[in-house]
Amino acid sequence: MQAGTNGFKSGFIAVVGRPNVGKSTLVNRLVGAKVSITSPRAQTTRSPIRGVRNGPGYQAVFVDTPGSQKPRDTLRSRMQQQVLDSLSESDVVLVLFDAAQGDLGTGDRYVARLVAEAGTPAIACLNKVDLLRDPSEAFPVVQEISGFAQYEDVFLLSAKQGLNAEPLVETVIGLLPTGPRYFPEGTVTDYPESLVLAEYVREKALAVLREEVPHAIAVEIDEVERKDNVTVVYAIIHVERASQRMIVLGKHGKTIKQIGTEARRDVERLLGTRIYLDLKVKVTPGWRNDPRFLERLGL
Repeated sequence: MQAGTNGFKSGFIAVVGRPNVGKSTLVNRLVGAKVSITSPRAQTTRSPIRGVRNGPGYQAVFVDTPGSQKPRDTLRSRMQQQVLDSLSESDVVLVLFDAAQGDLGTGDRYVARLVAEAGTPAIACLNKVDLLRDPSEAFPVVQEISGFAQYEDVFLLSAKQGLNAEPLVETVIGLLPTGPRYFPEGTVTDYPESLVLAEYVREKALAVLREEVPHAIAVEIDEVERKDNVTVVYAIIHVERASQRMIVLGKHGKTIKQIGTEARRDVERLLGTRIYLDLKVKVTPGWRNDPRFLERLGL
């Protein structure tokens, strides 16, 4: 379909905010499928992930971006640049704030400033209102948010429960320009299969491992081998130090087995076939500051 034909509307919607405000949960909710992994830990999303929602007369492509934060290594610098690129390349921006934290912090103001400077039509979203004792507790925060920029609208949301998700979609569609169908109608995400599989494994590792290890973990799919009745996925969990490798393995291999068991369930649902997941742990010192390694990971 050509741009503007029959009034079809389409566009890219960047979902931005500081770490852990619920961006991935919201994108999954709006798309209606799991395209982004979720975790209560910071830096869960490391690269923009596009989730596609098709509807009558429109195609909305939601872009889950990394949490915006001060760069401290090459990985975080790349993550921050991806946020800036997503802002400049999008038709609409959803700016997420955490209703449960009370007063907004410097990180929220920093993100709001980036959005204002980009000049893209933006909607402010106050997420996690389900955690408030009374919705009226959000009103002072709404006033504070409204002072950051000229937003097209402000929504009180619960991405987890779906509160106001559909009215938000309707508002987004109203802001989209006429345009082409960027992806075939059945597409949910354009993320390569190998990267999706790697993210599923990393999600389970984040859930299982202790606090000091997750940021040092990267997952790489070495090979996917399809046989008659089983798909074999060979994956490598990279860490930066030998001590971290021992933590990931766990006593008698218990931890790595747990990660593999939990990841296999999700991968089987994704691929619709029986899975054998072969997990190895490798020490790759300083991978977060190695540009070539980051490129291998799609970062």
